[in-house]
Amino acid sequence: MLKVTPADLPEVLILEYEKHLEVRGYSYSSFSKRELKEVGIETDFVEENVYCPKKAGTLYGIHFQNDPMAQTKLLYCIKGRGLDFAVDLRRASKTYKQWVCVELSSDNRKQIYIPKGFGHAFLSLEDNTKVVMRIDNYFHQEYRRGIAWNDPDLNIPFPIDKPILAQHDIEAPFLKDSDCNL
Repeated sequence: MLKVTPADLPEVLILEYEKHLEVRGYSYSSFSKRELKEVGIETDFVEENVYCPKKAGTLYGIHFQNDPMAQTKLLYCIKGRGLDFAVDLRRASKTYKQWVCVELSSDNRKQIYIPKGFGHAFLSLEDNTKVVMRIDNYFHQEYRRGIAWNDPDLNIPFPIDKPILAQHDIEAPFLKDSDCNL
């Protein structure tokens, strides 16, 4: 059974699959197209990527792909824990520039469903964390974009002063200086 809870931004959903206990341990689904459809999610995921930050304090994002190659994402953690952020980048939205954060961990087994039009960031809270991301549109370098993690207009209180960043995240512009077209 799949439990769905809207986040503070209602298009962003928190998914939790039922855990089944038995003498050998426990099991749970991490993906069921049928169960997603039963709760109104009919996204055709085409690719799955696993990110394995070695150190706590590693930050990915804020990432997105511009239209027409925007992506819906579904993320969950299979080892360790981290904070996952969804940022509304849709200029016409009443929640433009608002964000939500969900802690993902191998213990809580929560998933976050982030629809097209949202930026995404993930901060590892433990060494050797592993997070899985499913996407509904393939990666296209020419549409790849990022927003500076410390953008004052977004005012996301990341619980870290000096995250470990990739060069493209260090060089990412503020939203007001970007060509975001979502």
